[in-house]
Amino acid sequence: MRLIPALLAASAGALLLTAPATATTKAVTEPTAEELRAAPIAEEAEAEVKLALLRYSNGLTVEFNDSQPSGDVGIVQTAYIGRASLFARDRGDSFLETYLKITPVSVAVPQRLVEAHGTKPLPVDLQRRTVTKELVEVDGLATPAVPTMSGAVNCNKTYYPWYHWRDVGHPGMLPRDAYSSSYGGKYVKADSWLINCLSAGNPPQIAARHRLFYFNNFLSKWAEQSDTFVYPGQEQHIEKGIVNRYRRIIQSDSWGSDPDCTSCTYTREGRFHD
Repeated sequence: MRLIPALLAASAGALLLTAPATATTKAVTEPTAEELRAAPIAEEAEAEVKLALLRYSNGLTVEFNDSQPSGDVGIVQTAYIGRASLFARDRGDSFLETYLKITPVSVAVPQRLVEAHGTKPLPVDLQRRTVTKELVEVDGLATPAVPTMSGAVNCNKTYYPWYHWRDVGHPGMLPRDAYSSSYGGKYVKADSWLINCLSAGNPPQIAARHRLFYFNNFLSKWAEQSDTFVYPGQEQHIEKGIVNRYRRIIQSDSWGSDPDCTSCTYTREGRFHD
């Protein structure tokens, strides 16, 4: 019987020792749509690390990148209208599978794309490739034999087979600030497509702009992952993401939505998806 008080005392002591650790545990709560819209943009953007820079003989440029520390992989395609077409990624392909389809066997594969491939079996074609941690930069590649956007590219053209928004270029068009929370919540990927309606040769200062963000729950701020420009005569497609997150896209211009600049127009589309 004398053992019982001793056991109770020991148990009480154990509870006292473990209680503070339990009390300091803080769960991360999901923000509301209103909180997401009110949240500020973080002062520092994420580092966007280039994994590969591929330049094709027809003028198409393709960049694969990795945002750190979030670990979201992305692809940026840029082409001059009338010279080259942007290609359409096969639905369900990982960034690695796309990379293998648009590059010859002689071109090395970034290791980060292999790591980001996911749980699917690795493509058999990878066995014939060199995998590297270094930046892959190649010029003069032959046009990849993959499906491209059909028809002539112009400011009335659409790029995506479906989209959450599409704004045809017109003078005075205000910036588009889109939140994934307005279209269902969190998504794995964010897509943004812009075409600068001015012809090539106009001043590069007349540019359209993509900015892509994800919501950092611990900071309660939007972290910028990508910031690129589309110059006169160019179109550009950006896809970013491998993790389910709240995402945001801002599409704007460099002329301040000035309606007096009647020739300064760009068309834009965007969407969030898994």
